[in-house]
Amino acid sequence: MNRLSTPVMLFAHDMFFDSDSNDDHEESGEEKNILHFRMNVQTFEHLLVKLYGIYQLKVGHPEISLEEGCLICIWYLANLESFRGVAVRFGVSKSTAWAAVLRICKAVIDLNRRYGLIKWPSLQRCFTISRNFEEKHHIPGIIGAIDGSHIKIVAPKQYPNSYINRKGYHSMVLQGICDHRKLFTDVYVGEAGSVHDYTVFFKSDVSKRPLEDFPNDTHLIGDLAYRLTKTLLVGFKDNGYLTDRQKNFNKTLSKARVIIENAFALLKGRFRRLKYMETIILENTVTIILTASILHNICILNDDEFHDIGNLNEEILGERLRNPRNERDINVPEENRQAQLKRSEIVNVLLLRNL
Repeated sequence: MNRLSTPVMLFAHDMFFDSDSNDDHEESGEEKNILHFRMNVQTFEHLLVKLYGIYQLKVGHPEISLEEGCLICIWYLANLESFRGVAVRFGVSKSTAWAAVLRICKAVIDLNRRYGLIKWPSLQRCFTISRNFEEKHHIPGIIGAIDGSHIKIVAPKQYPNSYINRKGYHSMVLQGICDHRKLFTDVYVGEAGSVHDYTVFFKSDVSKRPLEDFPNDTHLIGDLAYRLTKTLLVGFKDNGYLTDRQKNFNKTLSKARVIIENAFALLKGRFRRLKYMETIILENTVTIILTASILHNICILNDDEFHDIGNLNEEILGERLRNPRNERDINVPEENRQAQLKRSEIVNVLLLRNL
């Protein structure tokens, strides 16, 4: 990487932060890099190395280099600066900057296809994830937490009303599943904001995964928007007559499930572009959201801990306020008997462990 890193960082020096900043605190170059690009230099260089072969395989002669394209793309994802401002900052036209963003995004998606940066856990990985969840929350068999997050978008030209969610704004749904480290193991993006979480789940590939993908009777955990099944554990709906055991189960499950809310908060805190997408073409919106999700995993896999997203609890609260909470839809099928028995067994396990 030495061949690339020196010119990259010389170029980036004036881009990573405003030269006329009046901050009283004199930050190091590394701190400024992290502040504005939301990732450290090591992660950025790692990304360049991985992308280099893929980018070189593209037909034609790009107007800008891989290095500059990456800087433009990461800056765009990490900030809410207008696209005109991004282009001016990097000294290129808007069309060149936009072409660079899309080219890098598509290369990152190709990278995911090649290396499985977002992938369903293997048998050994399922064991590791389950063990970590159980050690912390005492619920056996958890291999991931699932939820939907609404990405605010500009009103599409076609069928704009279908994208209005229950909070009253236009959005696109990002369904994510994460492990105990907040790594996404599955994402599905593109459904309109008015679509119920369970319908999104039903349309996604994860709803069709065979039992073999849930070894040793493992399962995902979700909120009451989802249907209880053998492979998706949800709480008891509060009808006013819940037992103490059921209330305890709901409370424990909620604490375990908050990990996916944390993952979304970190994703949007790091890549702030996802707080509002002005992209007109919906296909490009999907591409950008998917790219940010992959980069989220790359950062975690490289131990790139980003702390400058304000108070995490505030980010999580903001995520909850932005997302309409939809409990069980009338069209969600009834819980099956086997799933109910499995949940009852886990309720008893929790009782014994709390004695």
